[in-house]
Amino acid sequence: MSYIITNQCIECHRCVSICPTGAIIQNEQKYQIDPERCNDCVGDYAVPQCWAGCPTNGGCVPEAILTQPLAVEASNDYWDTWFKIYNDLISRLTTNRQSDYWQHWFDTYSQALANQLQHTPTSVGVNA
Repeated sequence: MSYIITNQCIECHRCVSICPTGAIIQNEQKYQIDPERCNDCVGDYAVPQCWAGCPTNGGCVPEAILTQPLAVEASNDYWDTWFKIYNDLISRLTTNRQSDYWQHWFDTYSQALANQLQHTPTSVGVNA
């Protein structure tokens, strides 16, 4: 699965410098990911670096998220269809599978920091 750069990209250039395969290219002032070169950073990192390093949290996303068909039946009522599509997209955003990675990272980091703080001696005074 490759990743794509969305219109939320702020062109910070961060993804270009951290991509280990050089899959990110700039075409006409917009960044794009070459799907032939993108390998999800397998063999280099645990998570794709374009996604992990993106400051917008939506500028670089898995292509599968955007290419999933909407589970909405067509209706003659414009607003009925609009709300169905809206609710479907919101449900996709709230059930993001990749959020488990960040929760695990946070839990691991918090535990390591707590352990370090418990084992650090505290000293008081000028010559301590």
